Amino acid sequence: MHQHFTISPEEMVRAKWPHEIFLINLVFNHILVFASTFGVFSTFPLMVLIVPITSFVITGYIVIKAKQIAKSDETWFVKSHWIIADKRNSHFMKLLTITCAVIGIGLFLSKMMGWSKITTIALLGGVGMLPFMVSLLVLIVLGNDSMYQARHGKLPKRFVEQNPDQSNSVTSV
Repeated sequence: MHQHFTISPEEMVRAKWPHEIFLINLVFNHILVFASTFGVFSTFPLMVLIVPITSFVITGYIVIKAKQIAKSDETWFVKSHWIIADKRNSHFMKLLTITCAVIGIGLFLSKMMGWSKITTIALLGGVGMLPFMVSLLVLIVLGNDSMYQARHGKLPKRFVEQNPDQSNSVTSV
């Protein structure tokens, strides 16, 4: 369930921004850029590193910006959307770190143990990439829902109960 708030069009734009950045990272970087860099993997194997490096930069930006917004005089509604995006972003950053570690350790082990290319790809794809991609799809759905909520002046009811507006500057409808 959601709680609806009356917000200005400017607030709506500022509340959507963290979700838009997050979705750009997920959809553009982790799906489109990854697919294109994976296509040239045999020629330029290090090109695939563009995806996690770019992702860490974007997630770092969201973390820093969320802290700045929390300390600013921004409206409670906008701050709330930054908090939501920051929490999802933090979960994603942990997931990305674990995935990079699993892939790195897997590649190291495959070299040390002399695994075949097919065995390495199957193991790393199934253990490392598959859980990451499923989580990525779930986060894309959640990010799209948050964008919808920001556009329509909504916040999750549970979030509002746990983080009430201290200033009462936003009118609940």
